[in-house]
Amino acid sequence: ALMVACVLVGCGGASSTVNPLTPTRIIAFGDAFSTVDSSGYATYSVNASSTDATVASRIATIYGFTLKYRLSSTAVIASGTAYSYAVGDATASDTYTQIATYLANNTPGSKDLFIITAGTQDIVAAAPSNNTTAIATAATKLSDAVKLLTNAGAEYVLVMQPINVARTPPFLAASGVRPAGTYASSNSNAQALSYDSGTACQSFSCLLSTKLNTAFPATSSHQPVLLVDLMSYFNLITGTNISLYPTGNANTFGTYGVTNPDLVTCSTAVPSCTTSTLATTSTNQYTSTAWTYETSVFAYDFYTTPYANQLMGSYIYNYNFYRAGWR
Repeated sequence: ALMVACVLVGCGGASSTVNPLTPTRIIAFGDAFSTVDSSGYATYSVNASSTDATVASRIATIYGFTLKYRLSSTAVIASGTAYSYAVGDATASDTYTQIATYLANNTPGSKDLFIITAGTQDIVAAAPSNNTTAIATAATKLSDAVKLLTNAGAEYVLVMQPINVARTPPFLAASGVRPAGTYASSNSNAQALSYDSGTACQSFSCLLSTKLNTAFPATSSHQPVLLVDLMSYFNLITGTNISLYPTGNANTFGTYGVTNPDLVTCSTAVPSCTTSTLATTSTNQYTSTAWTYETSVFAYDFYTTPYANQLMGSYIYNYNFYRAGWR
């Protein structure tokens, strides 16, 4: 089972890649990690008028594209362009609808890159009541969404697993900028639904991995679906040694250039956050080092900053794409 999972998530080497991916189009679906406006600016983050501020747009930028919000629900996406259908608080079911909308007017090309980021909002909604049934339904829906694309001919589908919701400000009791601690009593549920530490396999991560590994078994040929699990990486860039974090026992965030791993930087809720509406906090609770949104992890609630998104997007390209033989 481990070997099967390894192929799907891209554990093989890529040193012998003969024809690395050079996308003709990039299309993104899902939630805040792929949400941009018609100019390409991140809307569910700090809107700093940058076209390189979400996970999906970071990857698009590396390939020389500017990811922008879709032209219309019936848009025919031209070759050489990049568009996003994502909505900031989208669930797995919403993502399925986004993909169906795209496919109603478009046919995937053999060198098109599809980026899917979904599941975080499903975990957020399910955590307070520990609704494992809802998580199982969401994982199935996202797996079905991936199949919509591959059945239509997509050969390069990147699926980014949700982040560890237990490490987001509303699920922590850390004192500081609002909304810290809003759902702190559900912290353990949020972690269990994000990823399994045992053998239960009731988390979104485990369920989706199982479903996609079954649908796309290991072969010696090109794998059309690359499932990326950034749980460990995200734990490191937010890692502190305070007892509020169930995992991690060291201040690892500094290694990644992060100065503020858990306090939100926006004084107003996204999507209204800009560089002129940032929180006034200038030091964090770990050191006296001043921090800004430019080296913080969270913009607001469950939404990450441009810097955190760039870290994750670059990691996916440099590590996961390489291991999968996509570059």
